Amino acid sequence: MKFHIHSDKTLSVATNCPEETYELGRRLGALAFPGLLVLLNGTLGVGKTKFTQGFGAALGYSRVKSPSFIIMSEYDGPLPMLHADLYRLERSSEADTLGIEEYLEDGFTALVEWAERWREPEAEEMIIIDIQKMPGFDEKREIILKAEGKKSKAALRLLSESKAGAEMGECGC
Repeated sequence: MKFHIHSDKTLSVATNCPEETYELGRRLGALAFPGLLVLLNGTLGVGKTKFTQGFGAALGYSRVKSPSFIIMSEYDGPLPMLHADLYRLERSSEADTLGIEEYLEDGFTALVEWAERWREPEAEEMIIIDIQKMPGFDEKREIILKAEGKKSKAALRLLSESKAGAEMGECGC
């Protein structure tokens, strides 16, 4: 895993395999807080759920699955987590009816896969994550994280500082 800091609100990370994508999610999950909205964008099979599983693991949730067919899953714990998958939505207005913002107001942190299918969400604190396959590689990903809000920017800064040991590659790649 390699970190590249672009600004106080943008970080890019290159991962070599699904295990590193999971680990990046776990590291960000360790910095999560109530009201944080994480928007995940990327094509099918790029690692959005793997990232979310790592994020959930940091919060103590060991069985995070993609809610593709049920749209949303709630995880109850010290920091409750909402996991939404908007892949099956036909219109962006359908996302508005899910009440994701109300979950944030109730102290959840929320991760939304296929977030590009949602119009502009209203949240003070959010991290927008774009995951792309690196050309010519099956497993390598470029992950761009953009923070909106004071706490989100601080979390991103702490994440960039957590890169100690990240250059070693958790997958033996």
